Amino acid sequence: MIIKPLIRSNIFLNSHPLGCKKYIENLFKEAKALPAIKGVKNVLIIGGSSGYGLSSRIALAVSGKVNTINVSFESRPTEEKTGSAGWWNNLFFQQYAKSLSTKHFDLVADAFSQQTKDQIKGLIKKEFGTVDLVIYSLASGARLNPKTNELVRSSLKSIGDPVMGKTIDIAELKIKELSIPAASEQEIKDTVYVMGGSDWYDWVEQLVDEKLLSEQAKSISYTYIGSKGNAKIYRDGTIGKAKDDLEAYGVKIDALLKEKVKGEGLISVSKAVVTKASVFIPGIPFYVSSMFEVMKKNHVHETILEHKHRLFHQMVYGKERLLDDQYRLRIDYYELQDSIQKDIERLSSQYEGDKIFALQGTKDFIDEFYRINGFRIDGVNYDEDVDLASLSQLTPLGL
Repeated sequence: MIIKPLIRSNIFLNSHPLGCKKYIENLFKEAKALPAIKGVKNVLIIGGSSGYGLSSRIALAVSGKVNTINVSFESRPTEEKTGSAGWWNNLFFQQYAKSLSTKHFDLVADAFSQQTKDQIKGLIKKEFGTVDLVIYSLASGARLNPKTNELVRSSLKSIGDPVMGKTIDIAELKIKELSIPAASEQEIKDTVYVMGGSDWYDWVEQLVDEKLLSEQAKSISYTYIGSKGNAKIYRDGTIGKAKDDLEAYGVKIDALLKEKVKGEGLISVSKAVVTKASVFIPGIPFYVSSMFEVMKKNHVHETILEHKHRLFHQMVYGKERLLDDQYRLRIDYYELQDSIQKDIERLSSQYEGDKIFALQGTKDFIDEFYRINGFRIDGVNYDEDVDLASLSQLTPLGL
C-alpha cells in the first residue's frame, strides 16, 4: 500500500508507519546527544505516545537511563487502515528501546478507567516495586463518567462572547475563517471534568494508598499560558478553566506527596508547540508560525525533546528552577520574554492573511503538523509500498 496523507477539515485521517519509525529514531538520536539526567529510576507516563509525553519519555529513557511505563489510548491499525500515529510511536519506541539496558512497558487503554489503573498498579508491583516520577500528559476529548455511564466531552469554546478568527487550511494552504461560540455552563463543567486535574489526583492518590511511590517521589503535569493575544480563546476560555483546575489539583497533589512520601507535585508551564488541535484555535497557527520565526532568529528555539530535557535536567532534578508566584516551573521563559513577544506581535501584524505563507516559520509549522502524523520526514521514501498487513500484526504492548 502506498500511503499518502488523507486530510479532511484539518484532521489527519491516517498516519505513516515508516514515517513514525523515522520520527522515533530521530528523537532517540537527539536524546543521546544531550546531557545525562540524574535522580530518577522508574517513571510512569500517562499519555506518553505523542507530543510532550512522548518527548518526556524518550528524554528520560535515553538521557536518564530510566525504566518507563506508558499508558495511552490509540487507534489500532488493520490491513486497510493505518491506525493512529501514537500506536506506531509506541511500537517503534519499544523497538529502539531494545538498545537500552532498561525496561519499558506500554498499555494501550483508557487512562481514565479504574481497570487501567489496576493493571498499571499490578505492573508496578511486579516489575519495579515503586515509581519515582508520575508524568500526567493526557490529551483527550472525552471521558466516561463511571457514576452515570455517560461519555462526557470537552469543548474548545470561549466564555462570555463568541470569538472570530483565522486559521490555516493545511490541505489547501488557504486562510480560513473560524467562529468559536461561547460555551454554556454545562460545557465549561464538562471540559473541566475531561481536561482538568481530578483524574491526575486519582492516579497519584491510588499510588500513594498502595505504597507504589518511592520516598521523595514527584508527579508533574503540563500547562500552558501563552501570549495575551491568545488569551480570550485559550486561557480565558473553556481550556483555560480546565488548566486552572489542573493547576489547583497540582497544589493538592503537592500537599499529598509532601505528607505521605516527602515528595512534591509540580506544574510546568510549557512553550507553544504544534499539536493536532493547533489549527482549531483561532490565531494559534499565526502565532506559532511567527514564534518559530522569531525564536529561531534569536537562537532560543527548542525542539519538543530539547524543551522537556531541559525541564528534567535543569528544573525537576537540577538546581536551576525558575518559579512564578504560583510555584509553577516556568520552562516557557524563552517564549514569553518581552523582547520575543514584541517581535512576535510585530511579525504577526506584518504578515497578516495570505502573507503568512511567506514566512519560513509558517512552512515549519505546516511541516511539523505533517510530521506528528509520520509525513514529510527526511529519509523516508513515501512512494515505497508499505506492507500494512504485516505491520498491523505487530504490537507495542509491553503487557
